[in-house]
Amino acid sequence: FGVRNPDHVLRDLEEIKGAKIDFIVHTLSENDVEYYLDTMKNIVNLSKEYGFEVYLDPWGVGRIFGGEAYSKFLLLNDDARLVTKDGVKGYGACMNNPKTLSFIKSWIEAAAYVGGDYVFWDEPHFSPLTNKDGCFCEICRARFRELFGKGMDLAKAEELTKFRGITKLTFLREVIDHATKLGLKNVLCLLPHDEDITWEEYASLEHLDVFGTDPYWVLHPTGFESWMEDKVQKVANLAKKHGKESEIWIQNFKVKKGEEYLIKKVVDTCKKYGINRVSAWSYKGTYYMSYIRSEDPQKVWQSLLEAYSKV
Repeated sequence: FGVRNPDHVLRDLEEIKGAKIDFIVHTLSENDVEYYLDTMKNIVNLSKEYGFEVYLDPWGVGRIFGGEAYSKFLLLNDDARLVTKDGVKGYGACMNNPKTLSFIKSWIEAAAYVGGDYVFWDEPHFSPLTNKDGCFCEICRARFRELFGKGMDLAKAEELTKFRGITKLTFLREVIDHATKLGLKNVLCLLPHDEDITWEEYASLEHLDVFGTDPYWVLHPTGFESWMEDKVQKVANLAKKHGKESEIWIQNFKVKKGEEYLIKKVVDTCKKYGINRVSAWSYKGTYYMSYIRSEDPQKVWQSLLEAYSKV
């Protein structure tokens, strides 16, 4: 991400290939789709010439997925935005809104045109800034009443939690199915604290190919190692049970000096449980994005490559 000049991308691809890495994630933001679509097609083609499998990430698209990118869709479609319990417009698109679904499907069509192998469904979530409890728009209120037989204002906390999970699951099933019809494979990365419904319901999605999570220590600094191992084991077991590949993401952003050894801890744990895909966000310790840059990006990168070389 952040590099859309193919000449610069080529230099990065050479270095990544030299590290014996097998696949690469290219973010495909709303900005990329609007202004860089054929450039991205070129970049994906270059990646494949180097032998990489290519993930395409709906980075910040609709503010439903992870990523430091703004959403033009929200600006132009105020009626598709999340609504808070107090009736105020939130920061993100409603997953139950037909406009949102139509827009995400158009993004998938762009991803198919660009030529990726996989869609990387990156941390689907409700906005933690405004809508932790979910969306309370009229569409969601009607859907909740249909499922629970009462209004959302009378809902118990556990009912709102379950409704969030049902909403995400239903949304993901529809967009994953659309991607599959266009010849794309599907990777899902759940946030490690996403417990709105059981992970098994996500792992069992029919057209999902890879199931994973990203147990970053920045999300759980106290008791990290046992917490991380629990998440890795859970992903390994569910992926195996449902015939998916498994994937774990390693923190390579906001890594403080002295924390680099944790990279090897995660890789070793992945090896212990037979994780199929071991991934890292992001390239070279995220050195060129100051907002989440690691304190010693080069050491983060070298620590990652050393850990990878042992697997």
